[in-house]
Amino acid sequence: MSLYGINPRYIWGVIRNAQLVPVYLPDWTLRVYVAGDPAQTELSVPLRIINKLKLLGAEVIKVLTENTMTPRNWRLLVANDHQIDYFLIRDADTRLSEREAVVVKDWLSAAEENGPLSAVIHCIRDHPRHADQAVVDGLWGGRPGALHQLLRQNIAEMIGGAASNMSSVAKSKTTMTLMNQFLWPAVSNFSYCHDSVSPCDRWIPLLSRRQFPLPRQGRQYIGQKFDVHQQRLSTYGDRLNENVHCSWDSLNTANRDINLTLLG
Repeated sequence: MSLYGINPRYIWGVIRNAQLVPVYLPDWTLRVYVAGDPAQTELSVPLRIINKLKLLGAEVIKVLTENTMTPRNWRLLVANDHQIDYFLIRDADTRLSEREAVVVKDWLSAAEENGPLSAVIHCIRDHPRHADQAVVDGLWGGRPGALHQLLRQNIAEMIGGAASNMSSVAKSKTTMTLMNQFLWPAVSNFSYCHDSVSPCDRWIPLLSRRQFPLPRQGRQYIGQKFDVHQQRLSTYGDRLNENVHCSWDSLNTANRDINLTLLG
């Protein structure tokens, strides 16, 4: 996660997630990227908060604010750390849950079983707003070594370089748009995505799509936002539809139709 400034919504969100990691993903460590330049007071996180995170077992990484990355994208630097095997990118105002932990473990199992270039990235789509997003900015993860092998560059450099070469109008596009434009084409054939909302034939390869092993509870979904009081920040949960279930037969049929179309 990235953390910058003193907005309580994000500060308490990171603290709460630091408490939840040992509960749901005990083999993982929460890494928090913060401003390393004390002169940048508008981006600085209070020392007491940093010390609290460390007491909760989080790893705090300081980033020099002289770089051109937006603070939100500091967390992308983890993809260039070849000392770790897997990473997850998450928003500070979301909350880790059992449903999310189950799909992360499912991804890890698939990656371990199928070789070093399998399931290179993991993506989650669990709300209608996610249906047209190949990679949701705060709901994905990856394998640093394999990802670098595919991209031949750091994902942070890829996104930053793409933005710097765009017109002023194009620069207004979000990181999510850039990721879908530049990251997804390179990794789509090596993806492992849990998807409850997209049409069955929306993303190729179709077999990269997985059902959620654990049903949702009520109107909850992965990626839901919370405020400083641990209350859901919006009513987006009211927009949830029935989960889209895709059978293997339907996926195989769709694959065959796509192949015939390409051959034709």
